[in-house]
Formats: sequence, C-alpha cells, structure tokens
Amino acid sequence: MSMKEVKFIILLFIVATIYPQEKIPVTFTLYSKQADSVFVVGSFNNWSGSFNPLTKQNDSTWVTTLYLNPGYYYYKFVVNNQWIPDPENEWKINDGGNSFNSIVKVGDPPRPKREKSEIPFPKQLVPEPVLENDSLLIELYYAAWEMAWNKIKRGTTQNGFVQFYMDEGFNELIYQWDTIFMSAFGMYASNLFPAIQSLDNFYNKQRNDGYIQRVYWESNGQPANEPTLEEPMINPPLFAWMEWRYYKITGDKSRLIKVLPNITKYYDWINENLRDSLGRGLYYTTQLGSGMDNIPRPNVGKAGWIDLTAQMALAAKMIINISAEIGDNKAVLKFTDEYSRITSLLNQLCWGEDEQFYFDLREDGKLSNVMHIGGFWMLLSETATRDRAEALFKHLANPDEFWRPHMIPTLAANQPMYDSSGHYWLGGVWAPTNYMVIKGLEKYGQYDLANQIADNHINKIAEVFFDFEPDEEKIAFEERYGDGYKTIWECYSPEFTEPATRWDNTFYSRQDFVGWSGLSPIAMLIENIIGIDMDVPKNQITWRINRTDKHGIKNLNYLDGKISLIVETIDENLSFNITSTHTFNLQIIHNYQSINRKINVGSNLFIVELP
Repeated sequence: MSMKEVKFIILLFIVATIYPQEKIPVTFTLYSKQADSVFVVGSFNNWSGSFNPLTKQNDSTWVTTLYLNPGYYYYKFVVNNQWIPDPENEWKINDGGNSFNSIVKVGDPPRPKREKSEIPFPKQLVPEPVLENDSLLIELYYAAWEMAWNKIKRGTTQNGFVQFYMDEGFNELIYQWDTIFMSAFGMYASNLFPAIQSLDNFYNKQRNDGYIQRVYWESNGQPANEPTLEEPMINPPLFAWMEWRYYKITGDKSRLIKVLPNITKYYDWINENLRDSLGRGLYYTTQLGSGMDNIPRPNVGKAGWIDLTAQMALAAKMIINISAEIGDNKAVLKFTDEYSRITSLLNQLCWGEDEQFYFDLREDGKLSNVMHIGGFWMLLSETATRDRAEALFKHLANPDEFWRPHMIPTLAANQPMYDSSGHYWLGGVWAPTNYMVIKGLEKYGQYDLANQIADNHINKIAEVFFDFEPDEEKIAFEERYGDGYKTIWECYSPEFTEPATRWDNTFYSRQDFVGWSGLSPIAMLIENIIGIDMDVPKNQITWRINRTDKHGIKNLNYLDGKISLIVETIDENLSFNITSTHTFNLQIIHNYQSINRKINVGSNLFIVELP
C-alpha cells in the first residue's frame, strides 16, 4: 500500500454515504500473463486486499465489475501480492511513497458537505478571551472551538469507546498522538468537551503487556494492524505529559492515581521492545510511528530516533512528577534513574558538535545529517544542557533554517528535501510540533522567543482563514465544498500564506482540522498571546503581560468555579479587574519584573504602577 498506511485507508470519504444514490457498475481490467492472482483495492473497500478479486479470461485479461456510489475513488491492483497502479489509467496521484494511486470518477458526484453537529455550539460555555486590538483572533478562536464541537463522537457498544470523545477528523480511525494534543486545548473547556476522557479510549484498549496501538478503528475498536518489531504501530508516548498538564489546569489528583499504571506500563513496553543494539540504548520507531510521516530518516532504521528517545525522557520526567504527587516513592526512584540514563545517552550519542544540533543516530553508528524539528524535543524534555539549548535557540532564529515567514517548518530550510509548499512534513508548519517547541522554550526561560513564534503562527493561520482563496483544483475531491474555504487546515506552508500540500504534494492538507490544529488559535492564544499559566494544585496563576491593549480572559474554569482576568494600561500603569469564585495567588510578570497578589473571592480591582 502507500507510505500513508492506514491514514490513507479512508482518506476519500464516500460522499454517497451521506447522499445515497443508485450504484453504478464500474469495470476494472488488467492484462497480465504473469499474474496468478489479481485484486482491486481502494477507498471503496477500505483498502482491503481480501476483497474484490478479478477473474482471469482466456486472453490473460483479468476483469471484475463493482457497483459503486457516485464519487471519486483511489485504487490499486494487487498482482501476486504486489501493489501497483492501473497501468492503463493515466489519472493517478502520488501515494506518499514511491508509487501512485489510480483515480476513477464514478457517475456525477454531488458536492460534499462539512461535518456539522446537530446540537448548536454553546459558545457561552467556553472561556472568553478579550483582545481589544485583535478581534480577528477572537473570531478564529471561536471558529476553532466550533470545528472541534462538530467532531465530538459518541462511543458505541461495537467499538467500546468512552461515551463521548474528541475525534481528529482525518478518517475512520482514532489516532493516539492526535488525541493527546487535542486534549491539550480541549481541557480548557472540560465542562463541555470530553478532552481528557478521549485518552481513555487508548487506555481501555491497552494490552496486558502494556502495549497501546497508535490507531484503532472507530467502527469496531480494533487495532488497525498487528504490530511487528519492524512496524510496532506506536505513537509518541506523550500520555504522561498530557495527564500532568491536565492536573496542573484542573487540580484533579484522582485521575493521576487512576492513569499512572497505564502510563508506566506503556513506557515499560517501549523500553523493553523498541531498543536494538544498533541504537546503543536509544529507541527506534518508524516514520509513521514518529507521527512525522515523510521526514527523511535515511539509514536510521533500528538505531536511535532523537524524537522518540527524548519523548521517553519526557515521559519519565512526567511520571516522576505524577508519582511524587501521589506518594509513589518507588516509582519516583525508578523513573529518576530512567530519566538520568536517557538524558546521558542523548547527549553522548545524538549531539553534532560541528552543527551544534541534536540528530538521529544511524545504524552505521554515525549521526544523520538531516536537521528536523524532532531535535527540539530535547527542550521540552529538559534533556539539553544549557549551552546546547542556547545553540538550539540560535537555530530557531536562523532564517536559513527555521526562522521562515511562517514558523516553524518541520524540516530546516537548508535541507535538500525542504519544500516551500510544505509537502506535509518536508517543511510544513504543524500545530503540535510548534506547540512542543514553544513549551520547550518556556522550560529554558525563553518566553520572548516562544511568544514571537506563537504570535507569528497564530496570525499566519488567521491570514489564511480570512484571506486565502484556494484554487479548487488543489482541494482534494472529498473536500471540494465550494463554500469559500474559510477553515483551519491540517498544516501550513512555511513560505506562503496558504495551507501546506499533503503527502502527495498535489492537494492541500485536510480542512476543519480541529483536530490538533486547535492548539494554535485556542491553547497558544490563552497561554502565549494572553499569557496565562495555570497551576491549580499550587493555587496559583502566572500572568505574563505581553500586550498594551485591554486584554485577558473571562469564564475561565478554576476548580468548581470561574475566574475572569482583565488588564488594561491606564496612565502608563496596569489596571487589573479580576473576579473569582476562589481565593488564589496571582503572579504578574511584566518587563521581567514579578509581583505577587492575593486574589480574593469576588471582585478585585487594583493598579500596578510601572517603573
């Protein structure tokens, strides 16, 4: 099949499932004297090679007729177990790997329609941002929430999922790291969105040995594929990070106790199964397993993947935090040793002294020379030494590498395979990796750089949302809505004010992708544009004042109540208007100066004089 593996399995949602029409006969023909068996597979049968055999005729022609609803379909022939495009059909598209998918148009396909919830989005129940000088970002913020609202799904007895869950909106599967990143913004409206509960779909499918697959079918809850050592079918182990974040935002310690066994067992499975002698203690995965499907990783194989190894360090660090919080001292000791071990290995084996960057380790024992965004997981995991972290900051600020018109490309701009159109991960700008870098910069006190990147990224998304008018020929068939395309995309071009092309480098990436793209207009807006950092277990909110206009946030969940934080500059001083249902400590940071203020229940009006 294609490099996109199960991600492509139902890429083309058959619009006729929404608009039933009379099925039309379609005949598939292949001439081959060497063939012993021929099947036709495609988006019409979930890319299953066990269906739709062709029958051999007397002249070595293989034929079958299928009855299909009107629509556009991708397909291939499977000849003696080899997947090939239709040699007689010139209409084809790159499959994301080294081959092509053939395309057939059946009948007169109707216009598809965007997914829409039957229940109107209750806008008044999510936090209300205030940005006096940025009304368009407010509109984008609510549009993102509504797109996420339209993708809430209900679990079934057949799939065994939780009652309600957030769906990524890519296809008929749920994805592990998509779901984790969706929960990062969804938890700000945990009264409305099943954000953290969506992670339970994966915990509930966890095998007894700790294994969790990266994708499960929404139809029956089954794993998409059986794992092997060559393709273990995992995703980045980020559950611990997100559970700790949820605790900091909600203060819900009971959940930490509940999920710690799931998190540690998943860590242990990766630890025991995804290290090879070639990696000298580092971890390996696959391109699809890394989540960065087409970033070039030549000859890395089963050696050392910088991103997965740093993610394992991050998982260990978060497990330490969780274990300490619930009093599991044995786990604290175990994972302290794990974190120290991985940190040491990363700095010994993955640092390129000449380039001053962290790289994958190849199977021949040498460092890869591909500079990709995976190296920045060293910041979020806090495994980079201070001097090496400083070198990473310089790479981010280098216009020849990552400082592009739209930051941050997933592949440095000086790399041979860098594509200005994005081409998925060959330079595309993605919300989850941007969020990772921004949070990593904050770990090292680089708030100014983090906020610059967030501001650039959100405003570029807004420009595309409000101003971009696509050539419909570059829109995938299943998304040609013809409605103006005011949407949030899966990923973006690093050079142009437009979405990135997807894996085939022909069509644009997915629309309405909230989905993890909601991280940008929601989480980054709250945390970086407005500057809010919640630490409910410590009963504290840190507010970094980065703006001069009236700004803040209302209706923000805090324990079982609400808070509102508004600030404006009056006579060159900061005037605060804060209401709260709980007493808490507010740390105000402005121009590198810190002020602590106790906030009482009710209304709190005060002025901070600026020097």
